[in-house]
Amino acid sequence: MLRKLLLGVGPWIIFSLVLRFGTLELINVAWISFFILHTYFGWQYLKAGNPLSWASSIIFVALFLNSVFGWVYWALQYGAQICYGVFALTAFATIVFKHPFTMTHSKMNTPEEFWHHPLFLSINNRVSGFWACCFATNGMVMMFEYQFPWLTLITTYVILSSAIVFSEYYPPYLQNKAMQRRQQATQPSAA
Repeated sequence: MLRKLLLGVGPWIIFSLVLRFGTLELINVAWISFFILHTYFGWQYLKAGNPLSWASSIIFVALFLNSVFGWVYWALQYGAQICYGVFALTAFATIVFKHPFTMTHSKMNTPEEFWHHPLFLSINNRVSGFWACCFATNGMVMMFEYQFPWLTLITTYVILSSAIVFSEYYPPYLQNKAMQRRQQATQPSAA
């Protein structure tokens, strides 16, 4: 679990410190590095068509190009808010279109015979919904970045960490709960 937390939140910590304290050149390097690392480590998700992975890649490239060419000044200032907003909208859209973005990861770790089970779909909808809410919350929290720089930084990492922990523990919890209900339903009642 610690490894997942570090891998999930660690790059964001480094990236946000660079955005906060770096020069424009360092920020450009950070955007392109984040894109390269995201593409390298997330290649299987991109190949599988994961909407959030594609949205992330596109937004990282767009923000990098914007910082190089200076098309939109406010996008330079509000890169984190833009990212979280795009992530939240993408995550909510995947739920609305009945293909939660977490399905890509779940299908890589779940036998195919369970992919169309209502519990599998329900878990993915809930986990994707939780992530979407976390992204939206982080986007709103980051609106106060200039008034409370360290508080917003810590808050966003706590929120991301909670999403990682939720993603790890909620699916097995719901599966165990469903198994218990199933066992209770099949046990003969004592009359």
